[in-house]
Amino acid sequence: MARLTLPGPAEFGRFALIVGLTALAYALAGWLSLKLAAYVSGVIAAVWLAAGIGAVASLRFGAAGAVGVLLGSFAIYSSILPLEDAFRIALGATAAAWIIGTLPRYLQPFSATLDYVSSVAKFALVAVPLGSAVGALVGVFSLYFFNDLPAGLLLRGVWVGWLGNLLGVYLIAPLLLTAPRWDMLPTNRGARLEGLVLVLGMLALTWVMMAYADPLRPAEIVLFVMMPAVLWAALRFSVTGASLAIFLAALIVMGVVLVSSGGITGATTPGDVFALQISMMTMALGGLFVSAALTERRYSEMRLDMLANHDPLTGLPNRSYFQDFLGHALARAQRDKSQVSLLFIDLDRFKHINDSQGHEVGDQVLRIVASRLADQLRADDFVARLGGDEFAVILIHPPASRAASRVARKLNQVLAESFKLGQRRYAIGASIGISVYPDDGLDANTLLRQADLAMYQAKHRRSGFEYFSKELNTVAQQQMALENGLRQALERDELALLYQPKVDLADGRVVGLEALIRWLPRSGNIIGPDQFIPVAEETGLIVPIGRWVVRAACIQWIAWRDAGLNPPPVAVNLSPRQLSDARLIEDIDAILKDTGMDPAYLQLEVTESAAMENPARTFDILDALRQRGLHVYIDDFGTGYSNLGQLKRMPVDALKIDKSFVKDVLTDSDDAEIANAIIRLAHALKLRVVAEGVETLEQVAFLKQNGCDEIQGYIVSKPLPSGKVSVLFALDYTF
Repeated sequence: MARLTLPGPAEFGRFALIVGLTALAYALAGWLSLKLAAYVSGVIAAVWLAAGIGAVASLRFGAAGAVGVLLGSFAIYSSILPLEDAFRIALGATAAAWIIGTLPRYLQPFSATLDYVSSVAKFALVAVPLGSAVGALVGVFSLYFFNDLPAGLLLRGVWVGWLGNLLGVYLIAPLLLTAPRWDMLPTNRGARLEGLVLVLGMLALTWVMMAYADPLRPAEIVLFVMMPAVLWAALRFSVTGASLAIFLAALIVMGVVLVSSGGITGATTPGDVFALQISMMTMALGGLFVSAALTERRYSEMRLDMLANHDPLTGLPNRSYFQDFLGHALARAQRDKSQVSLLFIDLDRFKHINDSQGHEVGDQVLRIVASRLADQLRADDFVARLGGDEFAVILIHPPASRAASRVARKLNQVLAESFKLGQRRYAIGASIGISVYPDDGLDANTLLRQADLAMYQAKHRRSGFEYFSKELNTVAQQQMALENGLRQALERDELALLYQPKVDLADGRVVGLEALIRWLPRSGNIIGPDQFIPVAEETGLIVPIGRWVVRAACIQWIAWRDAGLNPPPVAVNLSPRQLSDARLIEDIDAILKDTGMDPAYLQLEVTESAAMENPARTFDILDALRQRGLHVYIDDFGTGYSNLGQLKRMPVDALKIDKSFVKDVLTDSDDAEIANAIIRLAHALKLRVVAEGVETLEQVAFLKQNGCDEIQGYIVSKPLPSGKVSVLFALDYTF
């Protein structure tokens, strides 16, 4: 059975404080209203300012505010009426405040700061009229039934009481409710001057009308002076400015009424009272609706600006905002003779998480990274997401050598901490490149490019972070020249294939060829694959180059066959980038069909590390290729990180022992044991074994003795052009 929880001392103290302050404010506002506008029987005011206090207290504080209204209302009316009448009127005032404070909660969405048109309508046209009507009916009929109000004044009392309550809420409540949005008021010097001119204009025009209008009608002051002023404030100073203008206008008009006729009394004609009430209500509603409409439009513009300048996933500034901020930061640094450090951050291992666990998990990782970056930086530092898994940080600081090192170490440390998503823990790292203004560049684009180069250096060295250096720029220019040359090489047919034979150790016959690409630029200097393949991988050019290699190898094999040379199978290498290409299988199918190549004579070699980047996807691709009749080899075996379970499931035909193990099999017992273990493992899995990089007869003898199936290396032949390698097809090697 659940226990009844009693409020603690702190909760009770807060409740009592709210009740007391509300009662005091309500009583003071009620006393002022009776002094200024006691129109019917001295107890029904034409403008009941206390209603605004009650509405706000109930809306903000709930039950505590309603109790405060009850006490405040009873206090003010008990001084002029019998206690029974005072209590009944207080109940009516409390009911009115409770309705106004509670009803908006059922009319969601509702903003208590009245900064949306729909919220103003729900508050000013639904909750306030209904609550005010209840308060007026209870109060007036209580007076009538107990003979404190003549029957002839009943309808007038209800009408005046209802409009008086409405006016009290319209004049007081908006000012109190919009107080939390004072931040929306313009604070520049021009805005302050404009606000002063507005207030002085209201006072000056009111004084002119008092001096020259005879007879003076306060309603005319509202319509011709206060209404334009309130609308001006609504247009220029948002909902808070309009609420303040409404309140000031009410004070001025009440002051005019007090000065010109001693207040609103029973001697004031009903027409004048009605005109004043309606004109002030029109002024208040007009100001509230106009200001809410403009504030709502401003919110829409702010949301559009947020979408345009911030990343919707992480909430950080986007690349566009980053470029603008960096430009301003550089201009400021130039004026102040300070430095700007730009940190370019690229996440490590994020692609693996994103590919293996899906984009939903990847998005959560990016949000965690963004939060960690924002938490670690100072308020005046700037962090942005540039796109993908790339982030940037801008630090402005006095001139100092390597001032960003401490921040870079801290960011590397916090980003390397593991985190849990669902039932799994993940860990990523980051590589950070740093460039400094003015040492490394004078403009935003240069600094970003230099930081990007330094980041790649940090990723290559696995050092965490690196500063830009001139050597990096030289390397980058060389890589750019290689990239541009590669693009032209495809168009100019400057690529060529050499072929290195593979020999069966059992019978000495050539049983395969590996197609090796070379670049033959028009300058005549051959460029090896170790120079241009990394650039091709990074830029994505490896995909069209790889497609060209497969097609060229197939065309050459068909030419050998048609010449009656009985060529052995030809092997081509697939890069990691090609394995991630969605069109790989489709391209190979098209090449086989176009060239007429027999799939059984085409071998595809994949490095062990490339196969293990995304095992599930790679295995599916390799299986699909084998189903087409192609043979698949795992290249550089022993240098990757596949386990026995993965190797057993790999849809492959053969393993190639990496040449780093073959090189020292005669002098290094560890390499000898590794090579021997690979041979035994492959045979246990019914796979053939090819040893790469074989150069001596002693190595051949070792491999033959331990059961290796095939060898490839300079002991057989160096890579040869198609015209020369065909001579080897009919040879029998004896080792």
